[in-house]
Amino acid sequence: MAFRKKPDRRLIKSKATSVDGIHFKSRLEAFMYGLLKENKINFSYEGESFQLSPSFVFNNDYFARLSSGKGDFINRGHKKINSMSYKPDFIIKKDGYYAVIETKGLPTEPFNMRMKLFKRLIEEQNIQCDVFVPQTQKECVRTMELILQKYGN
Repeated sequence: MAFRKKPDRRLIKSKATSVDGIHFKSRLEAFMYGLLKENKINFSYEGESFQLSPSFVFNNDYFARLSSGKGDFINRGHKKINSMSYKPDFIIKKDGYYAVIETKGLPTEPFNMRMKLFKRLIEEQNIQCDVFVPQTQKECVRTMELILQKYGN
């Protein structure tokens, strides 16, 4: 009798899709877009980027391989480190209401780090902003309900 292993859901990649001429990175993004459009919510898709960390020069020795794990173990220090930014999927701004929606089927460790830095940024800058990270269509629907309660229509 052959043993069949269940598929590892962490390995499922999102499927890009297009709606109304807009190219979304996932079907979950497209679903959220549909909800926002259907409820006549004004929003921008990937319309704003937030700088989480400025670029800087690292003036110390740093011995490592390339971040891919390839290459030689050599000194990679004394170089410019690029800035780190975050571009949410959707941004809503209306009459003092501000919200960010990041549809994320399966959050990755880099995403979790960026989100922590983003939350710190909005706290430090005293920005009043609701943040939603729906992972399923059901959570997208709930996100829409919560936004409509605050946003009005």
